Parts: sequence; C-alpha cells; structure tokens
Amino acid sequence: MELRGKLINWNDDKGFGFIQPADGSERLFVHISAVRGDSRPTAGSTVYYLAGQDERGRPRAEHMRGEGLSIDRAAIRRKPQASEKGAAKKPRSAPARVARPRRTGRPQAGIRQLPLKLLVLALLLVLPLLGSLNVLTRQAALWPLMAYLLVCIASFLQYAIDKRRAESGRWRTPENTLHITELLGGWPGALIAQQVFRHKTRKVPFQVVFWLIVLLHQAFWFDWLLLGARYSGSALQQLGLIGA
Repeated sequence: MELRGKLINWNDDKGFGFIQPADGSERLFVHISAVRGDSRPTAGSTVYYLAGQDERGRPRAEHMRGEGLSIDRAAIRRKPQASEKGAAKKPRSAPARVARPRRTGRPQAGIRQLPLKLLVLALLLVLPLLGSLNVLTRQAALWPLMAYLLVCIASFLQYAIDKRRAESGRWRTPENTLHITELLGGWPGALIAQQVFRHKTRKVPFQVVFWLIVLLHQAFWFDWLLLGARYSGSALQQLGLIGA
C-alpha cells in the first residue's frame, strides 16, 4: 500500500535522499532507481512510496512517485549531464536554503506544559534516588548514583546526536541502542532529551517501550525500599553488585 510523505532531503548529484512519512515515523532512504515519474525529485516535494528495508534491515523506499499521475520516463533515473545540472541547480537549491535555518540541531525553545512535566520528572525520580541512597548507606556502594548520573548524560547526548542526524538526513542511531541506554539507567536523561529536542515523542511503539523501561525501574526500587528487596536484592547479589 502506498504511503504519503515528504522528500525532506535530496542529493541530485548522488541520486538519493530521505522521506519523512506523514505519520511522523522513522525517515526512509530513497535511491533514484526507485523513483517513477516524468521528472527528477526535488527536496520539499510531497511523495507517495512503498516502504521496505535494505539488506541490513534499515528502512528504505522501494518505489516513490510524486503527487500527480504521470508517464514514467526512464531518463530521469540517469545521472544528469553537467549542462542539466547547471540549469536545474538554482530551482533546487532555493528550497534547501529556506529549510536549512530551521535544521539547527539545537534544543527547540518552549517546552510545552513545563511545570507539569518537571513535576512528573521529580515524582519519577523519587524512588530511584531514595533507593540509590539506601544502597549507599546499607552497602557502601556508590555505583547506583554514579550509574544514573553518567548513563543519563550519555542518553541525553545520544538523543542530541540522533536529532541532528535526523535533521541532516544521515543514518540514525538504532532505536534499540537508545532503549538499552535507557534500561541501564539513562531513562531520566532520555525523558529530558525527548522534551528538549521534541524527539521520538510522537512515535507510539517507541514510547511504549520507553515507558515500560521507566516502570521497570520504578518497580525495582519499590521492591528494594518497601518489600525488603525480595526480588531486587537477589538479582543484585547474583550480578555481584552487592554483598549478601
């Protein structure tokens, strides 16, 4: 089934670009060999495509066309001659210059409902913070606090890099990599980065996994603090992170 999207990036010299799906999901790579129609693509165009994957499992478009129906010309898939490049260069470069100032890769100003989100973050940090301090006092182990701090910073930086790559049309950080860092304790940094960069907030499957990781951390420290470490204590002992 054809899906609708926008060609946000197109390198006509190399014959490839990236499509942003209309539903806000992960961007897809598209090669000129998959393009159909009577003219070469231009950045900013609305397109229709068939989603697929390359041999490494990365998303790509198997077929792409413009909005209107047209006769397919094989000539558009051939690399343009130098004279054609010169003639077409100005019309294609104009939209790129317009769009480029918006692709700064910097945090976007104005987090919506900031006080409420800060309150939610503070509440979510209560159990992990109290639990980490409890481990420090009972086991003289500083690693939970240090792990949360360092991995949170790493997770925040991962999101920042992935956001910049998304804006420049480069290959993205795998979502599993982001989730692994969150699972290792980086979820507070990930939550902050999602709001600061407005990144990954609309992708429902990603958010489901993210919040399951957050709930797992809450359940772990709830058990440690209120249930006498019935389950979490034995798990940490088996990992050699605390003494018996």
